[in-house]
This record gives sequence, C-alpha cells and structure tokens, in this order.
Amino acid sequence: MVKSTLYTTAKVLPGNRIEIQAPDLNVGQTVEVVILVEEVSSHSCTTEDISPSLKQRLAFLKLPMTERRNILKSQADIMLSHYQQDSEWQELMAGDIIEY
Repeated sequence: MVKSTLYTTAKVLPGNRIEIQAPDLNVGQTVEVVILVEEVSSHSCTTEDISPSLKQRLAFLKLPMTERRNILKSQADIMLSHYQQDSEWQELMAGDIIEY
C-alpha cells in the first residue's frame, strides 16, 4: 500500500479543536493524522541558541515531502558517483571472509 503525505499546519481552535482542510481527500476516506506539537520550554530557547546544523535539519523537515525526496536523491547520486570513482573500498570488500 502506497501512502502519500500531505503537510499542513493548523491552529488549535476554541474547545481545543483542530480543523484540517485538504481538497485532495475524499469525503468518508480514512486517513492517519500525526500531530507534532512545538514544546515551549521554561528557559525560552531562541533561534540563536540552536546550533546551525539543527537549524538546517529543522528547515529541511519543514519542506514538502517531494522537495525533501529530490534533495535526498541528488545527495544519493553524488555519493554514488563518489563511490564509483573511488575503488579503494571495493578492494577491501573483495577479500574472502574468514571465520575463526
């Protein structure tokens, strides 16, 4: 079963309700909903307190799924060409496995 992902944000409405509108969904269709809640810490962490790598990862997670897949595919293609050019790792893997 293939699952597609829709990414949206919502505000909590009076009565602690959340309303989601998704024109791509059909009336009566069953969907899974995952709610990610930004935690508010007592020491109120600012963006200056977050490491640059964490900022990049959080920005990446906010991208639409298709864009994230495109980025990961291009990174995988770069690594594929790197390992195809560098044969040293292949020589390490070519030996016999010896069990003691």
